[in-house]
Amino acid sequence: MRLGLGDVLPHSSPEEWADEIVKMGFRAASFPGNYKQPDSLIDAYVKAAAERDILIAEVGAWSNPFSPDKKTAEAAREKCVEQFRLADAIGARCCVNISGAFGPRWDFCYRENYTQEAYEKNVAFIHYLLDTVKPKNTCYALESMQWMLPSSPEETLKIIRNIGSPHFKAHVDICNMVNDPYKFTHTDELIDRCFALLGDQIVSCHLKDITMDEGSTVHITEVLPGQGQMDLRRYLQRIAELEDKDTPVLIEHLPDKASYEKALKHVKTLGIE
Repeated sequence: MRLGLGDVLPHSSPEEWADEIVKMGFRAASFPGNYKQPDSLIDAYVKAAAERDILIAEVGAWSNPFSPDKKTAEAAREKCVEQFRLADAIGARCCVNISGAFGPRWDFCYRENYTQEAYEKNVAFIHYLLDTVKPKNTCYALESMQWMLPSSPEETLKIIRNIGSPHFKAHVDICNMVNDPYKFTHTDELIDRCFALLGDQIVSCHLKDITMDEGSTVHITEVLPGQGQMDLRRYLQRIAELEDKDTPVLIEHLPDKASYEKALKHVKTLGIE
């Protein structure tokens, strides 16, 4: 596996971006550019990564193609197409997005997220992306999420089978699949089930940690790796067992460089790379 940085820290040039990633101890990263940037800048990022053996794990298409606001939805669909094209052009492991929420906030929980209509719209949109982009070097993936498709290994496998294309695969964020107290207290079971079902369909992973707050209602909070109760050693071991020994594992959602360095230091103490 390749431990990576799932964030873009401040930098003044592609070379500085890549040098900092290597200096911090990472071997993979999310792509810092986007399709609206000049080709020369995109090429410079790709060159800087290649020269330092940094794997470009993901090109983000973060947006909501199903927003109830028509203009927002149209812009999101364009972004998904163009970011997917960019990912294919630079040979990133995947272009990743969430499936999108059926309400005003792009990543929130709504009743409509769970409907058959929402599922069918996602399947149709992914087919549209594949037919439009016609990828040769990468795939599209939906990051697992707590309250929208796909929220479990089973849902991920179902949509992969429904799409039926080698250019649509699994993006695993195991913490995002923990959406109830049982999963929180049985992360070992969830991890084993995830990798048993998805196996070589997995193209990229996110790594973080979670804890459950005290109280009379369920509140699961994301924390720095090593400060929560996710079975990170088991998670990393299952990733290391995949046939693809360069599977990227990106640490994300931390506030600053020092936090990422602290997280990486903890992950390396687990002894699995």
